[in-house]
Amino acid sequence: MPVSITECLSASLVQWLKTGHQVDAGVWPEHKPDMARLLYDDLATWCSDLKKIVIAIAPSAYGLVPPADIPVQERAAWVEDATAKLLDDGKFLRFGLDDLGKTRNFAHPALLEAIILFIYTGTYRIARRRPAIFQKEFHCILQGLAKHGNGKLYPKFTAKEYESVYMAMLGLLKAVKNDPYHGPRLMQQLGEWARAGWAEASKLDAVDTSRHHRLRVQLD
Repeated sequence: MPVSITECLSASLVQWLKTGHQVDAGVWPEHKPDMARLLYDDLATWCSDLKKIVIAIAPSAYGLVPPADIPVQERAAWVEDATAKLLDDGKFLRFGLDDLGKTRNFAHPALLEAIILFIYTGTYRIARRRPAIFQKEFHCILQGLAKHGNGKLYPKFTAKEYESVYMAMLGLLKAVKNDPYHGPRLMQQLGEWARAGWAEASKLDAVDTSRHHRLRVQLD
């Protein structure tokens, strides 16, 4: 097991204890190897699992399925052209204009679909990934389609290849968040997305949330 895995676990334990929490007797260090295996397996597979989700939804979410009247021999070129247009200037991250004619950044429904499938209703729903991870993955998949319209080849999703894209996404998110108009709109949207994801997760777990509707606060 990589030393970094056990170091992460130890650091998490220290932070947990610093905040005043306790650890049940017999849990640590007896189950430390089991925890390390769970963490290692998660880190080793989450990226490929996310990629599978994005590959599955990207064609339909972005309208990259060639019309029936496009000849078979021209379909790959059609997909390459359509995908290149989405990548140009980051259009794949946007979703039209709002009521005031302002661009809706980081609002494409494809991002929401991937987030719900991966975080809220999938294997990794207990995780909390940064939004930029999903944007970077879509960038990776769309790049593959732009180069190979048949959808059979995609760039290798590695830190070396995509760290710069990821950092750029974080910078763009920060710029939007700090904008006096777009910032509040983005936070409102993310809240709506979180509620949508939670609703789907509740359906999966057969949770009846209606019983909480009677909860109130008294603001005297």
